Amino acid sequence: MSVFKPLTWICCCALLLALPGCNDGEKSEPKVEVLETHIQPIALEDDSLQTRYGKLEITRAKADMPPDTLKLDGGQVFREEAFYLSLHQYIQQGKRDLVLFGSNCGGTGCPQNHFYFLVLSKDAKPQTVTLDDFTAYPDDLSAKTDGEKIVLDLGFDKGKHKTAVLEDDALKVVLETVPKTFLGDEKCQWLHTDGLSACVDYHEVDDKCADPQAEFAGYLSRGVAAMADFPGFDAASFNKHCIAACASQQPADYESFAKEVCSK
Repeated sequence: MSVFKPLTWICCCALLLALPGCNDGEKSEPKVEVLETHIQPIALEDDSLQTRYGKLEITRAKADMPPDTLKLDGGQVFREEAFYLSLHQYIQQGKRDLVLFGSNCGGTGCPQNHFYFLVLSKDAKPQTVTLDDFTAYPDDLSAKTDGEKIVLDLGFDKGKHKTAVLEDDALKVVLETVPKTFLGDEKCQWLHTDGLSACVDYHEVDDKCADPQAEFAGYLSRGVAAMADFPGFDAASFNKHCIAACASQQPADYESFAKEVCSK
């Protein structure tokens, strides 16, 4: 019996070492790090933001200039001379902060913002990420996450749905063909009321009603042009209704107008 006791002990130890977790020298599976993302919209009137990596402020490079400069703890990180900057979204993603900000010329000819991501992280120089077509009407913009991606809904552009996706430091803008959808009563009522009223008034300029939209006021021309971005707007039908309203001195009823022009 004394001969087998040591053998029995060795066998038991070998069995225990073979069990998971019994071998101290065996490496455990690495833990999967979940990249958490928190998105916080910024109020339009706010021109400063406390990030995890410093205080961000919109300032003026000169007293007589628009708020065209972005500073982090007093140091300039971005400037677009004579343009108006605005803060829109604060995003905490893992160990980095992202701030979405916009730039606008400030005039009626600039209804859309050009957007940028400011990327902040520890011991790294702040950097901006953008693209030429990273533009949108500010009211149309919304942000969400898709795994580790930041997805921005940018509304519509030339009848297509426009989306921006930021993955790591790579930004892309995607245009997607979508079915026609109703423009909405607010936009359609504006076209019917303000638009067709201007068409009726054009009769005083040209009783042949050749091109009523040529005499539209600036705000009206820009507004109608902006509608072309929405898939539910039919520009040809609007032009037809405009000429008819000028000739008859009477706009069409709203329901038929909304059906033909606004895809109701």
